[in-house]
Amino acid sequence: MPTRRLTLALAFAALGTASSANALVVGTASDSANCFPFGCSFWTPTYQQVYDASAFGNPLSITLLSFYRTQETWSNGTPNSGAYTFTLSTTAAAVDGLSASAAANLGGDALTVFAGALPSSVAAGGRMDIILDTAFDYDPQLGNLLLSITATGLASPSGNLLAFDMANSSADPTSRLYMSGLRDTAGLVTGFNEGQGLPLEHIESPNPMPEPTSLALLGLSLAGLVGSRRLRK
Repeated sequence: MPTRRLTLALAFAALGTASSANALVVGTASDSANCFPFGCSFWTPTYQQVYDASAFGNPLSITLLSFYRTQETWSNGTPNSGAYTFTLSTTAAAVDGLSASAAANLGGDALTVFAGALPSSVAAGGRMDIILDTAFDYDPQLGNLLLSITATGLASPSGNLLAFDMANSSADPTSRLYMSGLRDTAGLVTGFNEGQGLPLEHIESPNPMPEPTSLALLGLSLAGLVGSRRLRK
């Protein structure tokens, strides 16, 4: 029985480190930031960003997206209001090779992974974490990764526009589509599960979930209680 309790405790503790092993950030900020699609409204009707499969290496179950505000520090940090929808899919479209038709870029495994509002503010030097409603299991061997974003009831805050870190080089493993078919080599620096195992920042999640570290501590506490009760008996 002591061996079983120890195994249970170790299994819960492993939850705190397993997710961070499959975390990465795609793109490098080069002293630039952009308000598309979270800090201004003239990117509509669709924003798409493609990420090269080579940036991932291994299959990944994506449960958290992060966007970073380290370059722009002068706005009041208020994202757009409105209801956002995020969709993930694999795509045959290449980086710097998105079709002008957003529908043509979507893969057959397109999955709506988030629907809701953005957080009310994002501090300068921080990041915006979006916990997904549904995990997307991505296999780089099947193609590049495509993030598609739409929004309804969109309104931008007044004053300086909030902007997130942007990779803006043809050498970066990402590019984008916006407005009605405009394309360029830029794209937001994006974290995939990068915030897991760290304190979540400026989080938005319609279905909040406990952090992996909290689950690990809960597991250890329960195992300890079981052991102490057995000793008293």
